[in-house]
Parts: sequence; structure tokens; C-alpha cells
Amino acid sequence: MLNRKYFGALGAAAMSVALAACSSTTPTAAKPSAPNSSAVSSPASSSPTPEAALLTKAQLTSALLSLSQMPAGWSTDSSTSTGEKTFCDYRQPHKAQIQVSRTFRKGGGFTATIATAGIRQYASASDAAESFTAMEKALETCHRETYQGSVLKYLPMSVDKLGDRSLGVRIDSDGTTLLQQFTLDGPTLINVGTGGLTDADADTATKLLRDQVDRYEAAARK
Repeated sequence: MLNRKYFGALGAAAMSVALAACSSTTPTAAKPSAPNSSAVSSPASSSPTPEAALLTKAQLTSALLSLSQMPAGWSTDSSTSTGEKTFCDYRQPHKAQIQVSRTFRKGGGFTATIATAGIRQYASASDAAESFTAMEKALETCHRETYQGSVLKYLPMSVDKLGDRSLGVRIDSDGTTLLQQFTLDGPTLINVGTGGLTDADADTATKLLRDQVDRYEAAARK
């Protein structure tokens, strides 16, 4: 079963940067890509994305979803995770210069649901785009791996057309489902994830991603 700490780790892995690495874990070989089997990626939206202005860590933290923006029933969770884990340990072309995230929790026990929101800012929009492309390409062949003793299965998921590009991934492991959605927006990669043992609401994840992108773009345009 995936616990709260493990969910946070997966969220960071899906974002393609820093997560607590378990160097003793050897992932299984990625399966060959089948036609149309890669993570679903959406083209750019019709609305313009913000200028490639770099924000401070304080500004990015302020742009994160806050508890007041969450639906009823959620509370702030203190879980955090940092490190180097990526999908099937693919190599990242660039490291984010600043990363901020916030985790929320609803319910408890078997009905507990976790939601995460994160922003990773790179040195430039081109670095962010190359990092997004690397994650996208990795998911064309990375459909399952073994991590910390559990088999993780990755499936493409449709997403809203936000920012410059977006993609979604469904992660299944030991009866737990995690839904991760990512948007490339200027010099940043924005992610929102939701999941749990009994509830992984795609509609909630979609709404939270829209809200998170809107908050970041408003901060970036100031």
C-alpha cells in the first residue's frame, strides 16, 4: 500500500526532478513502446503564456495553491520529499533552479486522499521545454518499473490544453491510484497530483491544475 510519504515521492518522480533517491533499487527494464502508447500530451492552449520572467522562491511559494483554494474537506499536509528519482531513472537534461510544492490531505485510513501541487522553475524557458520533452520521451517507453519493492504501472491520461504543453500519467501500484498532470508554462513545469486507495478523482486533479496554472501565470505577469 502506498502511504503518504510514498505518494509525495511519486509526485516528485512524475515531475521529472528531485525526489529522495533509493540508489539500491534497480528498476525493471522499460517495455517497448506500442503505437500511441505514450503519455497523452496536449498542444499549446490558445491563450498566451506568461513572459519568461524568473520569479523568486518566495514569489513561487506565494503562487502555489493555498488551503483556501481547495474544495471543502481538505487540510494542509506537512509531508515533503526531495531527491533525484525520475520515471525509470531517465536522465534529466537540466535541473530546476527553484522548486516549491504543497501537499494536502483529506480523510484518513483507507479513505485518505492526497493532493499535491508543485512548481519547478528552470534557468530559461528553453531549459524547461527540454526537460518537459525528456519526460515526455521517457514515458513513451517507460510503462512500469519496480521502486522501493513495489511495481509501478504508468498509463497515459488525457489532460486539459494548458500553458505551452501538457501531459498526464496514471500511476497504479498495490491497489492505489495516483493521477499526475503536468504543464509546461514558460520557464516552469507545473504539476498537480491526486490519489489514494479508494479515491483518485480526475475531475478534482483537472480543476486544481487549472487553478494552479492560473495562479502561476498571474504571478508571472505582475
